[in-house]
Amino acid sequence: MDKRAQTIGVGLVAGIVVGTVVGAIAGNVGLWIGIGVSFGLVIGAALASRTGEANGDSQPDSPSGETPEA
Repeated sequence: MDKRAQTIGVGLVAGIVVGTVVGAIAGNVGLWIGIGVSFGLVIGAALASRTGEANGDSQPDSPSGETPEA
């Protein structure tokens, strides 16, 4: 597993845990797990992107529209 996927996974798990705890306190676990997953994925992706830039990885997140030469 590459470092980027692992960082996103850690963010996802952290979001699920926080969402479950807040949902248990608030009394609406289903809503807060969804919110936690959303925030966890966003934060995990942001951290993965930031660590990739810090390490000098030049892999773009989306295709640039240019096709590689065969």
